[in-house]
Amino acid sequence: MSIMSDARRVLGLLKPERKSYTLGLGALSAVNFSDAAAPIFMAVAIDLTEAAITQSVPSTPPLLTKLGISAGSFSIMGAIGCYLLLMLVGNVARYPMMMHTAVPSHRIGQTLRRELATHLLRLSQPFYDRAKSGDLMSLATADINAVRMMLGPGVLVGMDTTLLASMVLLVMFAMSWQLALIAIIPLPLIAIVTNVLAHAEYDRFEAVQEDLGALTERVRESYAGIRIIQGYAREEHDEERFHDHSLGHYAKNMHLTRIRSVFDPTLDLFMGASNVLVFIFGGLMVLEGSITLGTFVAFIFLINYLSGPMIGFGWSVTLFQRGRASLRRLDEFWAQPIEIADHGAVVASHADASGHILIKDLSFTYAGPAPLDDEELLLARSQEEAEQQELRPALSHVSLEIPAGTTLGLIGAVGSGKSTLARMLVRLYEPPEGSILLDGKPLHDISLKSLREAIVMAPQNTFLFSDTVERNVMISAAQPDASPAVYTQLASLHEEIDALKKGYDTMLGERGVNLSGGQRQRLAIARAIAADPKVLILDDCLSAVDARTEEAILENLRRVFDGRTGIIISHRVRAVQRCDQIAVLEQGRVIERGTHKQLLAMEDGVYARIAREQVDEQEDDLDGAAE
Repeated sequence: MSIMSDARRVLGLLKPERKSYTLGLGALSAVNFSDAAAPIFMAVAIDLTEAAITQSVPSTPPLLTKLGISAGSFSIMGAIGCYLLLMLVGNVARYPMMMHTAVPSHRIGQTLRRELATHLLRLSQPFYDRAKSGDLMSLATADINAVRMMLGPGVLVGMDTTLLASMVLLVMFAMSWQLALIAIIPLPLIAIVTNVLAHAEYDRFEAVQEDLGALTERVRESYAGIRIIQGYAREEHDEERFHDHSLGHYAKNMHLTRIRSVFDPTLDLFMGASNVLVFIFGGLMVLEGSITLGTFVAFIFLINYLSGPMIGFGWSVTLFQRGRASLRRLDEFWAQPIEIADHGAVVASHADASGHILIKDLSFTYAGPAPLDDEELLLARSQEEAEQQELRPALSHVSLEIPAGTTLGLIGAVGSGKSTLARMLVRLYEPPEGSILLDGKPLHDISLKSLREAIVMAPQNTFLFSDTVERNVMISAAQPDASPAVYTQLASLHEEIDALKKGYDTMLGERGVNLSGGQRQRLAIARAIAADPKVLILDDCLSAVDARTEEAILENLRRVFDGRTGIIISHRVRAVQRCDQIAVLEQGRVIERGTHKQLLAMEDGVYARIAREQVDEQEDDLDGAAE
């Protein structure tokens, strides 16, 4: 991004707050005028004092002479009074100056956060398969704060530097152009050094922000997979990985800090050189009588006023460079396409859906490795395995019809495509156009909101919010005023929730850690039932419950599925045997289809083999328990 394009982008962000910034910059002008004009009256007071001591005619500063004002028009106390009045005006104006620049920058920051959150909610599942949570967290915190600092203190200090430096230089040249030329000799060197250091800071800050996202992702990954880390006694290995990354991040920060550390001392050095030049040549000019003592003292004050803007200029450049880098990262995020969205003429409402699903020759291949659980991400996986997974279709020529009000059981080994098919039905991933129809309408012709109200999926990877049990159950309830107990009873969870000290008001920890795996799965089932969809998909939601609880839930689900279409995905025959039809998936293909009895009758079939194996496992478990 060029400086000009960045400037246009910044002006675009400032435009909604232009009224407030205009008032702030107006107050800033009053502050700078007071700061630049006050030393003139200090010079008058000193010259009047000198004249009173030497019994001579007081000299008038050239600037006042040009304005037709004589030093003799003032008394010593009058000149001091003017000086104090200007200082008072300047300090009073500082309050609106700060309020009308700092507050709008916070509003802009809030707007950016809202836009970021809105875009996050609109982005599709494939984006989240590629993105890292640490990077997104860094965007929402460090990067937005860097942009806010650029638009608040950065704009204020930058304008303050420009206005005050211009006014101070104008006054200096009006008082003595010869001494002013001598005083500004170091300024071109400041511009050159600032340009070099600013470019170096931009590159290094961008590297720091990118690495901060990676470091945040490293911490999040360790936290999410803490059970794997502790379960395999890999704490020392993970600590070493974090330590190495942290040291690398520290080195990048030190690399950036070195640039920042050079900035202020360099500016101080050049401004100190300017002061020395004024002392030497100004002193000689006083002795020669070409300037008055008051003008000389005023120059000293003005040079010091000029040093402030120069140091502020260095800080504003730092804020601008950091803001530029962060704004570029944010713009790259906002440029991410929304891969799954409503198309042109979509059905606005689908409240009258019956739930008839037709899948025609559906094939799908993930653009990258298929999505994995957080814990699975921590398990080592070779590049060859990842590439093979990318190349192999997740679904291949799948054709199924699920009449309204019937249930379909999907069974198969891990990686057979069961969950992928469920994700297709709710368009978490985009199916080929026309390959899936709901009540005779292609999914692409139904709005996402209507589709996801009509078809609700309880995923196998249960996520619970850090909120009460009741709010987790009722988050998407079709009848918000209903009691959550109605739905938890259907999921065989009510008695266990009721036994908690605070019942449904119990606060759940991060991801519901104070519930067991089976309780989390049943709460997810209750949440899905509460949505009252036309099609209810349970994606392996009974894997963490015991056989007795599973039987109770399946019995209750017979009432839940009455009048609605149901899809039960499982790797256990017990969960799907009551379904109206069952489909067996293997490597993304439907290899068997029929009722429970029909599939068992195929003695050489995959379903019959799975059923026999699971019966043998249950008998072994019973024999082991008896012993």
